[in-house]
Amino acid sequence: SASEHVYFAVRSVAADGRQHVMQYAFVDDRGNVALSAFVRSSSPATLFGGSASEDLPAEPMEEAAFAVLAARICRGATLVAFHRVLQTGLLPPGAAEGAGGAECAWRRFQAVARRKGIRLSRREPLALNDCLLKLGMAPLESDDAAVRALAIRRLWRKLDNIE
Repeated sequence: SASEHVYFAVRSVAADGRQHVMQYAFVDDRGNVALSAFVRSSSPATLFGGSASEDLPAEPMEEAAFAVLAARICRGATLVAFHRVLQTGLLPPGAAEGAGGAECAWRRFQAVARRKGIRLSRREPLALNDCLLKLGMAPLESDDAAVRALAIRRLWRKLDNIE
């Protein structure tokens, strides 16, 4: 990575009897989408009711090829995700291990909100859109992982200006 932070998001997009396809997206500090890819997953998890892999806009890449690209993007960078533990656990091992660290935008938002008096309900979990809206930012209009990674970057940078 050419920058200190790499913002990323992972989502499940298709599952059928043959494969589970995930979308991974990585964005740098400048807001460039470094990679957005559909990847065949060897995950043993099966989703029912998801899209069929034939309905994807692009042919998913193989997990081994993606692992090489992800490791290059993450090497030495601080990874930032919304729910860091869950999202980082979905990365290929080489990508997570080669990173310089990992941060959680969700936890950071909560800490800043408490210090700045932003009202949070203990009964409702905070989704990314909730955090964006509480800071007066536009919500996500797409489930696309690249759009989500860009929104995580927007949230992170807004928190930089609030702290």
